[in-house]
Amino acid sequence: MIDELLEVTDLVMLDLKQMNDEIHQNLVGVSNHRTLEFAKYLANKNVKVWIRYVVVPGWSDDDDSAHRLGEFTRDMGNVEKIELLPYHELGKHKWVAMGEEYKLDGVKPPKKETMERVKGILEQYGHKVMF
Repeated sequence: MIDELLEVTDLVMLDLKQMNDEIHQNLVGVSNHRTLEFAKYLANKNVKVWIRYVVVPGWSDDDDSAHRLGEFTRDMGNVEKIELLPYHELGKHKWVAMGEEYKLDGVKPPKKETMERVKGILEQYGHKVMF
């Protein structure tokens, strides 16, 4: 079924939240394995992809995380660009309304310098990067 959908898909916008699976599980609550396997599948099928990466201070803004993302995507010729998304608190009220714990409470949006640093690292891997 997925192949049928991909035949009529011009672009996949794929969120990769964190390359380190342990950190990903702590941040999102599930493993990143399925998402990473899907990214590889899209590369093998040569489906055009924009990678979206949320830069969350203390979770995904470190050099190691950026290098891991760059290494993972370096040879994926189907990745047109990586879009860095600065973390924001706009969805926090939804968690509060549901009575759920908001794991990122107190986390502030990243500084422009942080965004520029992550962008620079990813550009070293040959990607077009924007934020």
